[in-house]
Amino acid sequence: MHVDSAEDFVGEYGPRTFLNSLGLGVLATGSLLIGTMLTVVIPILPNIAKEIPSGGSVGLPTQILIALPMLGLVIGGVLSTMLFSHIRARTVFLGALVLYAIVGGLGYFADVTTLIVLRLLMGIISACIGAASTALVGERVAPDRRPRILGLTMAAASVISIVSMLISGRVADLFGWRASFLVFPVLAMILFAIAAFFTKPSTARVVTAKKTEVSNWQAISALWPVFLFVVVINLTAFTTNSQASFVLAEGGITTSSGRAQVMSVNQIMIVVAALMFPAVRGWIGMRFMPAMILMVMGCGLVLLGMTTSMVHAAIALAILGIGNGWLFPYQSSLLLQRASGAVRGQAAGLMVSSQFLADAVNPIVLGPLVLTIGLRNTIAVVGALSLLGFMAALVVGARTTEAPSGNQQLSAG
Repeated sequence: MHVDSAEDFVGEYGPRTFLNSLGLGVLATGSLLIGTMLTVVIPILPNIAKEIPSGGSVGLPTQILIALPMLGLVIGGVLSTMLFSHIRARTVFLGALVLYAIVGGLGYFADVTTLIVLRLLMGIISACIGAASTALVGERVAPDRRPRILGLTMAAASVISIVSMLISGRVADLFGWRASFLVFPVLAMILFAIAAFFTKPSTARVVTAKKTEVSNWQAISALWPVFLFVVVINLTAFTTNSQASFVLAEGGITTSSGRAQVMSVNQIMIVVAALMFPAVRGWIGMRFMPAMILMVMGCGLVLLGMTTSMVHAAIALAILGIGNGWLFPYQSSLLLQRASGAVRGQAAGLMVSSQFLADAVNPIVLGPLVLTIGLRNTIAVVGALSLLGFMAALVVGARTTEAPSGNQQLSAG
């Protein structure tokens, strides 16, 4: 078990002025940019699907379109582990932001075939941003403040996701779905300006000696339980993003803006849950967090699968938002507590790959199942499996001893 030491913690790079805090906040926006990469497209998926041979259905071609940015996130997470061996995290973050703006904006000009390639590239770029952001939090924020910072950044990410999703839906209804892709360059340029001018370059050294690299990869391989946990639990979590818009479309909400409005309930609850994360973690302990997350997600998915009205669907999305709001700061806290400073960048990249490997597999696996037993039944089955996972996680948590808090690592459930 790793314990944070003075060597691991570089500091906050200057006094806590408003501008320094604003800059640090932007460096922590990895989850915001990944989330926006997904949520901007969620309400317009049925619009895009109409231009695919599946005819706007929830068939396999549409599921593959959903999966491509997830595949890109997997590839990008692995790629980022190589970048961090040679380039500092802040440089990776800023460079990837520029590409995020360019590639995201090109969606405005793309036909469906080109869009498929661009979405794959956006996934790769977003993964590098997310990994760099997690590493920068570990580098510049004291261990006892990380859960609060991660919760706040997740809440901010969800607020921006709500706004971007609503804007995307409205813009698509007025100007067509391609216009929604202009959200990406606008957001990226604003964040780039703040990060470039109000944060200092990283002082952490990049070490590339072969002996050190071997030692680092040994340290990373010891984190396999964290990566396995991330894969398993995100197989459940991504069902909301990949399938909810189709449930709403089947329920009679035919406009992109209407679907965005209902799904914003999910994002609102992510905000609330993320803000509650430090308190919830302190109340039940890190060891029981996986069980809590699986229980909430299981209940939400079963309800979404069995929904008979849009009110029930909104309630289900709200419940699922609670689970997602706890999951993302939890898994980031877990990684930062277990990974040493020397391997945080590489470990963060592999965590991104693990998370989105699960997300990429989700629609590919669910596609044939949806065609066989129907969309709602598929969602309910995933929920039932999550509740089985909750019971298993509860047993594991009860057998795990809670580690000391503070600057020491907290044990995972």
